Amino acid sequence: MKIIIEGSTLSTKGFTGIPHYIISIQKALKNKHNIEVELAFNLKKINKFKPEVLKKTHFWYVGSILFSRTFKPAISHSLHTPFLKLRGTKKIATIHDLAVHLPEFAEFNFASKYFQEKRYKLFQDFAKNADAIIAVSQATKDDYLKMFDYPEEKIHVVHLAPVFKPLETKLDNENDILNSFSIGKENYFLSVGGVSKRKNSFNLIKGFALSGERKTTKLVFAGKIVESEMEIIKVFLKEHDLENDVVFTSYISDETLSVLYKNAKAFLFPTYYEGFGIPIIEAMAYGLPVLTGNIGAAPEVANGYALLVDPHNPEEIARGIVDLGNIEKDKVKLAKEYAKGFTWDKVAEETIKVYNSVL
Repeated sequence: MKIIIEGSTLSTKGFTGIPHYIISIQKALKNKHNIEVELAFNLKKINKFKPEVLKKTHFWYVGSILFSRTFKPAISHSLHTPFLKLRGTKKIATIHDLAVHLPEFAEFNFASKYFQEKRYKLFQDFAKNADAIIAVSQATKDDYLKMFDYPEEKIHVVHLAPVFKPLETKLDNENDILNSFSIGKENYFLSVGGVSKRKNSFNLIKGFALSGERKTTKLVFAGKIVESEMEIIKVFLKEHDLENDVVFTSYISDETLSVLYKNAKAFLFPTYYEGFGIPIIEAMAYGLPVLTGNIGAAPEVANGYALLVDPHNPEEIARGIVDLGNIEKDKVKLAKEYAKGFTWDKVAEETIKVYNSVL
């Protein structure tokens, strides 16, 4: 079976969820017998890597004349991007989340109006032209069906998996990495996904301040920083003398992130909304007690192994942070075993089943 995956989001600065998905699913599919996988790109975004003749090409995609006659894919797989214009292929779309379209999150202004309209049209096109849709969680599937007219039986839930495996041994530079952020082993809480309104960073900081844990434990945010949210946070940190208690790493390598997971005291992720929430599984895989939000896909992914809190309520987040210290070790061990069930090999197997369902 020949598969073409639309990979333009790999040009995004700083790898986040969807680019990681593309790389991981491509590798996993290529390990399967009788599966061939290629990536297609937006030529405008990658023209600096192409010969001059392609720099002058104005086609959005590698078109059917240039590509399909040689590779002849059976499946065209789109990931939050328009379908490739290839004749004779079945169209599959993966949907990661619909947060920007949900009315309950309108007040948070997760994205510009232009982005919302563009994404809405894309999801409309999926409803009209997709032979099947992959949703990364039941929550995402339910959200899509609330908004678009599409056969329920043609939407398949395929859970995601962690991007990297837990570190089994100590790295030579592990202490140097921790020292670079002025933290030590198990003296900090970790939150992954960056600083943004959607990740509920401000309420987490408020909850951290209310919990009293700052006396012995720091709070580390790993990932992209949205400056508009950061400006509000900086004022709060200064007013509450928290500037030395909260650490922001911005983008970091997978190796550095692995070290932060491995040495954290617990994982805090009271996000407003997740289409899946890979960091929840990553933290469990490292044997960390996990606190997360009680809405979106987070409860589905946590599956009873995390402490759930109302992300709108800093006081409840604070109580949750304190309660993490009382979670039984056996429950944390069970969560670690549960996390082992999320692998990219399994994602690939389930994805192939979706491919076969349309052939």
